[in-house]
Amino acid sequence: MRSYSLRSTISAAALFASTLVSANPVLRAAEEKPGTAEESRVAAAESEKENERKELDGDSGLSSILSRPLSSAPAAPQPPSRIRLLSPEEILKNRSHEIVLDADGAFVGRIFSITAEGLAPAPGMQVKLLTHGGLVAETMTDSTGRFSVSGLKRDVGGVVAIGPAGMVVYGVRMVEATPEQPADKEIDVESAAVLAADSALAQKLMKSAIGVRDMRFNTKLLVSDEEFPYGEGNIATSLSYDSVQIAADGKVYGQVNLLDERTGRYREVLSMKVYFLKDGEAVGTARVAPNGSFAVAGLAPGVHSLVGVGRDGVFGMGIEVLPFKAAAAGDYVPVSMFLTTEVAVAPIGAQNLNQANFDSYFGADSGAGEATDAVAATAAAAPAAPTGSGVAGTSGGGGGGASGAGLAAGIAGGGLGAVLGAASDSGLSGGGFSNNCPPTTPSQ
Repeated sequence: MRSYSLRSTISAAALFASTLVSANPVLRAAEEKPGTAEESRVAAAESEKENERKELDGDSGLSSILSRPLSSAPAAPQPPSRIRLLSPEEILKNRSHEIVLDADGAFVGRIFSITAEGLAPAPGMQVKLLTHGGLVAETMTDSTGRFSVSGLKRDVGGVVAIGPAGMVVYGVRMVEATPEQPADKEIDVESAAVLAADSALAQKLMKSAIGVRDMRFNTKLLVSDEEFPYGEGNIATSLSYDSVQIAADGKVYGQVNLLDERTGRYREVLSMKVYFLKDGEAVGTARVAPNGSFAVAGLAPGVHSLVGVGRDGVFGMGIEVLPFKAAAAGDYVPVSMFLTTEVAVAPIGAQNLNQANFDSYFGADSGAGEATDAVAATAAAAPAAPTGSGVAGTSGGGGGGASGAGLAAGIAGGGLGAVLGAASDSGLSGGGFSNNCPPTTPSQ
């Protein structure tokens, strides 16, 4: 019998880690002489700046490697010079994306719609579970937003839900129950949907940057792959609905945990941007740093849709953004009783959701034709945002970068905004981007 609670976990993704230390002088020096936490942060920021400079110079190494047919890909391709691969300990892993399966290979979930008055059940949502590039389970939410699937095995995959309330898209790692981790939860997954008003733009953004196929995790596992971490700690925002609080520096902090589709281990992020949507418009954006962290400035409190797009995968979920120290404001009642200092979500990788099968899950009218225009129009309407330094807040470290309102903070602000540090409760330990550069993406 399952008792009420929430649980789940997600993992991350990356590639080509075998020559990291030898190819990166910053990491090699760190290995030879361990430094302080502050020295590590400074070194990481300097490395990110160098990576961005090389990217702007037009290094097309990643494109040439990842655009090759799978049959002709080398056994152990080396990354282009502009990509700074990370050591396992640098990748954020303080949130979990696991779903514990019971003896029947089943789990139970529930999907909500977010309103200004609170969370409402999302009935009539078509829920699909994807693994190994195909559909393995399909069901529908009932009048309470609840659904269940069974017959599953230990695997890495993704959840896609489409319906009247909007849409949900995220990656998961399914694990078998053990005495230490029993399948005793009445509800394993409680997810908030991308708002219906934002769904069209969310789908267009996804399709505009989604990968063609799995080009990162299709090779034989190496010993070095086993060194990368699984997630730990609290379950992810996408699997257990939380509200997120604006930090003292005015930014919303978060992390993307990229799952290696072969194992569910977390890997570095090479190609992803996040967008906050509201009322069918993009109101904030940021580039995801290699360690998985991001920070978005200029968001107003309220209900938003959060979308991630890039060659590393895509995700979409609903989220409530609370003002700084909302708990102390007696007249502000959060939609959810759960409050977090950062957002955590894992994308569905290109093995399971890609350009070839996207329309089959979302419909042929989900094309990307208007996505770029919609984002550009939002940026043009917003005032230019000056760049400046952030002040360390309770939910994240201080960071430089664009600080302004709406999408201008991400597109018009320009420059590299590295998040240098974090509070111990947030786990953000690397650099975050908020600039006008697209994610590192291979040509198709």
